[in-house]
Amino acid sequence: QMWEEAIALGKELAEQYENEMFDYEQLSELLRKQAQFYENIVKVIRPKPDYFAVGYYGQGFPTFIRNKVFIYRGKEYERREDFEARLLTQFPNAEKMKTTSPPGDDIKNFSGQYIQCFTVKPKLDLPSKFHRPVSEQIVSFYRVNEVQRFEYSRPVRKGEKNPDNEFANMWIERTIYVTAYKLPGILRWFEVKSVFMVEISPLENAIETMQLTNDKINNMVQQHLNDPNLPINPLSMLLNGIVDPAVMGGFTNYEKAFFTDKYMHEHPEDHDKIEKLKDLIAWQIPFLAEGIRIHGEKVTEALRPFHERMEACFRQLKDKVEKQYGVRAVLSSLDDRRGSRPRSMVRSFTMPSSSRPLSVASVSSISSDSTPSRPGSDGFVLEPLLPKKMHSRSQDKLDKDDLDKDKKEKKKEKRNSKHQEIFDKEFKSTDISLQQSEAVILSETISPLRPQRPKSQVINVISSERRFSVSPSPPSSQMTPPPITPRTKLSFSIQSNLELNGMSSSDIPDIPPPLPLKGSMADYGNLMESQDLISPTTSPPAHQRVSP
Repeated sequence: QMWEEAIALGKELAEQYENEMFDYEQLSELLRKQAQFYENIVKVIRPKPDYFAVGYYGQGFPTFIRNKVFIYRGKEYERREDFEARLLTQFPNAEKMKTTSPPGDDIKNFSGQYIQCFTVKPKLDLPSKFHRPVSEQIVSFYRVNEVQRFEYSRPVRKGEKNPDNEFANMWIERTIYVTAYKLPGILRWFEVKSVFMVEISPLENAIETMQLTNDKINNMVQQHLNDPNLPINPLSMLLNGIVDPAVMGGFTNYEKAFFTDKYMHEHPEDHDKIEKLKDLIAWQIPFLAEGIRIHGEKVTEALRPFHERMEACFRQLKDKVEKQYGVRAVLSSLDDRRGSRPRSMVRSFTMPSSSRPLSVASVSSISSDSTPSRPGSDGFVLEPLLPKKMHSRSQDKLDKDDLDKDKKEKKKEKRNSKHQEIFDKEFKSTDISLQQSEAVILSETISPLRPQRPKSQVINVISSERRFSVSPSPPSSQMTPPPITPRTKLSFSIQSNLELNGMSSSDIPDIPPPLPLKGSMADYGNLMESQDLISPTTSPPAHQRVSP
């Protein structure tokens, strides 16, 4: 269930699949697994194992563990008694120590075996990427994983014993253990490399306790907000233990011990710490209010009297705290959980028309015409808002496009004129009367569905044109061929041309009409000499046309 570690390894694999192996099938499967891991982190509650400090003292142990302390990671839900029993099975002759204080030299030099075992608390060490508050469900993993510092707190009383208030002289002796590597690692236990001790004063202990209590209330409230199906019993016990003074006394003991004139006079250096403790007490009220509200929504009818009594105790506590330490308020949990609109989305919808990028169509329409194609969404004309540099660049681009377009038109015009000349020479006899009449609809734009001529055929046409120009053609006295009018733009299909030649759509042959008969020369240079053999008014019959 260490999904965070699996995600880190998955990112390394994803880099290989995406940029080295280009195995997108494995990449997609890996990303689906990562998505499931992220969902598990947020929704699945994982057990928190305990950590135990184990010291092996005496000359009877092997040298690699003799007189050394190790930190062990226990199994899930494993108690200290079960861990000790499992440990002693490995060393059946060892004797368990009854105290948690460091042993003396007499025990370290003893010929037998002594084992010291007690529970330690891991010290949270959040990664640097968590630079802002995050969900407790995410942070909880790092409370018991990737930890290298562990602490053990032992209460120590100094000064006279106060029977009325035990918090006034209760000091905390805290021992910090630092392991060689972070736990868990390749092993479930690592050697302690350094040990140091600090003392916590009673006031500092009170501040730390209040901070932990507030965090515990807030975390449990967030868990119930995220998962309404959680059992209500842990929340009931936590709230009742804080609100009901008959259970634990609440923070009344702190007020008796530290908020007195005697303590302020004896410890003037603790003024800032006392103010911090008062602030933590005031902040506890809004956390309790949210917890009691959730408890009231989920409580059963059988526990309704218990909840009403807890509400009555909380109202008294709230009036007292707000009167003495002020009022604190937190944002609604619903507002915290409701994600705000992404900044990029807001910017895309609220961007003014002056900074809104124009499309290519808008730029071309503005550049080509004096008036824009449409006004802006805010009612202003878009043309003044177009930057001058962009306008000039787009104008140059449009001018270049116009030149390219003119060149293409000239090429099409030249090619169409050559096609028209050949077409007229082949069907001259039938086209004379039609050409002298109203202009044929062959001057329209070229159809985009008409395929282009291959380059080889274009070259042949050009060579034949040159031969037409140099071949002698004696003037015919019988008929004068009509002048060939150049067509700027030509578009024709088989159906329309054959209809012009007197053939209906039903008489269209499967193959195009053949070329005229060749002469002795290997070209069509004798085409003009053979025109006088053909009647200018009648076209040759279909059965007399012989395929070349």
